[in-house]
Amino acid sequence: MKRVIAAVSLTIAGLAFLLGFKTRDTIPAIATDTTQPTSGAADTTTTSPTATTTTGATTGAVEVDGPTVQTQYGPVQVAVVVTDGVLVDVVALQLPSGDRHNESINAYAEPQLEEMALEAQSADIDVVSSATFTSLAYAESLQAALDEAGM
Repeated sequence: MKRVIAAVSLTIAGLAFLLGFKTRDTIPAIATDTTQPTSGAADTTTTSPTATTTTGATTGAVEVDGPTVQTQYGPVQVAVVVTDGVLVDVVALQLPSGDRHNESINAYAEPQLEEMALEAQSADIDVVSSATFTSLAYAESLQAALDEAGM
């Protein structure tokens, strides 16, 4: 009799756990660009970079926005600041968003991608694990911005 009570109690607990399980909520993204590639790493769409020259009193700083690169998870765009031929800053202007999973990956990958770019002084950076598409698109936008900045 004790075994039956234990089995029924465990079954009820397991059932309560399964019924209370919540799946990942998705937050609908507000799309400004409705053209999304269907799949694959090679499916990227880019727009042209925009250059802004900022001249300071002591340095020749150039700020360039790289092109927006579309991935299957969303757009990626970076901006660079080059001072006297040295890459001094990389800022992610757009990263895939719309759900908690993408936000989590971005929080993990973006600082690593920025650090690698500043260390390498180029777009020759490694792919961040679990952020392959974002990493490849980041490098593509970064390379175009560096080309536009003359590096």
